[in-house]
Amino acid sequence: MNVTWTPRGSRWLFVLTVVSLAGCGESKEAPSPGPGGASKGASAGPKLLFITNGNSDWWSAVEKGMTDGGAKFGAQVEMRRNDGQREGQIRLLEDALSRSDVQGVAVSVLDAATPGIADKMRELQSQGKVVITIDSDGQTDTRRAYIGTNNRKAGEAAGKVTATLRPQGGKVAMFVGVPSAANAIDRHDGFFEGAGAAFKEAEVFADDNDLARALTNVQTAIEKYPDLGVLVGIWSYNAPRIAEEVGKFPDVRKRVTVVTFDLDEQAIEHVEKGRIDAAVCQNPYEMGYQGVRLLKAFLEDDKATIGEMLPKGATVIDTGVRVIVPTKESPVKGDNVIDIKAMKEWLTSKGLKSS
Repeated sequence: MNVTWTPRGSRWLFVLTVVSLAGCGESKEAPSPGPGGASKGASAGPKLLFITNGNSDWWSAVEKGMTDGGAKFGAQVEMRRNDGQREGQIRLLEDALSRSDVQGVAVSVLDAATPGIADKMRELQSQGKVVITIDSDGQTDTRRAYIGTNNRKAGEAAGKVTATLRPQGGKVAMFVGVPSAANAIDRHDGFFEGAGAAFKEAEVFADDNDLARALTNVQTAIEKYPDLGVLVGIWSYNAPRIAEEVGKFPDVRKRVTVVTFDLDEQAIEHVEKGRIDAAVCQNPYEMGYQGVRLLKAFLEDDKATIGEMLPKGATVIDTGVRVIVPTKESPVKGDNVIDIKAMKEWLTSKGLKSS
């Protein structure tokens, strides 16, 4: 097993290269500490606001990267966590519009098709604020750039991993908060492209960011499709709900393959216990860190940094993915396939509890 970090200028990008794969969101939880659910960063420099699409553990890694980026690049940073609802994100965008101190905004778009969200992002730009997207992209005219995972490729990686774990194919149930979110669509489509014709979709179960419903959906899927072969958690909080339910029934666990996205803090134990066969992990820390760097560069018209981060007029920075497996004995192999023990060591080195 080799973990390869590929440098691009001063940015370190974790790029997925899965070798020989034929033979790695958003819940209704309490807001983060601080006024209005805000977390504060450096006390000098431009004011940058990060607006999430939800409030799962996954966002803590983005927040850590954002805070470190604020200290490194000289910016005041604040994260505002949404409750996982479209109306909630619109309210947070309206708040950003009302704040003269905010100069740059990074948004994880909950649903790019929701007019209210797109319209508010355009208004922010009309006000002269710099807007980028992270994690989940929006319409291209609503932002200057996107920093995050190429979710289509991440979905393909998950599909190839599933095909390696389960070459006979099978019926697939998927679980997600909002199926119309850009990252959900891309992961869904990419999965089936990567998995191949032996895998057929049973149903996509939407929970609208409701954790209780997310668990109930797993129960429903298992009862509704007794011949189900694969369970895929599209958003981070889906992973522990799938693993928790599957873990109750040894006979079900024996016949299903579980592949998830991200590494929710609660999911780590489930990977260790073998209840999750593979997790396709993003690099949320990098999204926060590079989000601060890019916003500040746009605000200062720092052409050298912009050119380094977005060469040749690009508008997308792909922060890559890695695949996490329970042990080195997993049949899934590749330069960026690592076991949960190595992943926990990496998280500790960054001061993180999830990814």
